[in-house]
Amino acid sequence: MTETAMGFLGIMTDRRHGNPPIAEPEFCSHLCRAAPLYDLKVLVFHPEGVAKDGASVSGYLWQGGQWVPAQAPPPDILYNRCFYRTPEKKQSAAAALAVLSRSLPWSRGLPDKWGVYEILRRSRAAAALLPETLVYSGRKALGNLLAEREYGVFLKPKTGSHGKRTLHAVLLGKHEGCGVSVRGRDRMNEPFQYVFGTLDEGLNWIHRFIGQHRYIIQPYLHLTGSGGQPFDVRVLMQKNGTGAWTLTGMAVRLGGRGSLTSNLHGGGTAVPALPFLLAEYGAAGRDLYQELISAAALLPPLLEESCGRLGELGLDFGIDAGGRLYLLEANSKPGRTVFRLTGDRRAARLAAENPLRYARHLLLAPWQQTTSCFKGSSVQRENDINGS
Repeated sequence: MTETAMGFLGIMTDRRHGNPPIAEPEFCSHLCRAAPLYDLKVLVFHPEGVAKDGASVSGYLWQGGQWVPAQAPPPDILYNRCFYRTPEKKQSAAAALAVLSRSLPWSRGLPDKWGVYEILRRSRAAAALLPETLVYSGRKALGNLLAEREYGVFLKPKTGSHGKRTLHAVLLGKHEGCGVSVRGRDRMNEPFQYVFGTLDEGLNWIHRFIGQHRYIIQPYLHLTGSGGQPFDVRVLMQKNGTGAWTLTGMAVRLGGRGSLTSNLHGGGTAVPALPFLLAEYGAAGRDLYQELISAAALLPPLLEESCGRLGELGLDFGIDAGGRLYLLEANSKPGRTVFRLTGDRRAARLAAENPLRYARHLLLAPWQQTTSCFKGSSVQRENDINGS
């Protein structure tokens, strides 16, 4: 890094075991190594590394091929990669964001799954991609839904990730007193399956499993390939060096046979999208590929209109046996592992470096007047910096 570096990017991430104790070390080190190409310097830090008055940040720099502890002034741009897995972590991150309010957020966040659904269903084109979605409101309503759905329903936390605490419940027969089959993944992402002798037993167990968490319910969709593996399609949309949305890459995520989800954290893997679609759907696979591209381009501006400026989105699509496309989830803090698994080097490189390109664009945008924070200068910030 030279003394003429024009900007300072801070990456706020979770703590983990290891050296250094940061989450996503491979991704963070790639950002640090590539940063000089974009006249940026990068510091990776935890929320607790932010001084209580916000005057300094303690974290780690990548220097000479290794991580080095360092302290710096507040960053020009703040790239928040924290995942709020506990109330305590959420509170810690919120406190850090509050005192770093003069740092320009690299991206806003998205609301929970229900909030995203509420936003997108206002668009006719986006609504066509959405499965019917309801909020879990108790045992009676769930029982009625099970009676109406031959293949059952899928329940997932409004704020969950990685397929954890998801459920598929299906009624075993139509007569009164029939049983319920429930399969899913627990909070540790371990699979389970139970069969309850009566509807009431099943509903009571599900209600206890949900507890105080907020859940949404969708029809169970058959999103399984010819090999018996559940699959979905991850599309990574990112802003580039001009601030324009671009499609970085696309990959199919495959779960194990009999698995409820295709999430990588649940033991899944990834394969290139187009060859998979052609193998599954024949010549129609190419049309589906183009549909995915069009759907992925449609959604980011719709979400930005309600949520504020975004930097990247991981969009997960399901495709049923008839070739109908469904948006399963939108994630404002997507992972990048799929491209390493598929061997798509171009997408992997862009996925890691587009955040730097976009950070540089933010610093060069008309409202910005900046030089490096490491040299003690200041940055003119956006007027509205209320969220992360």
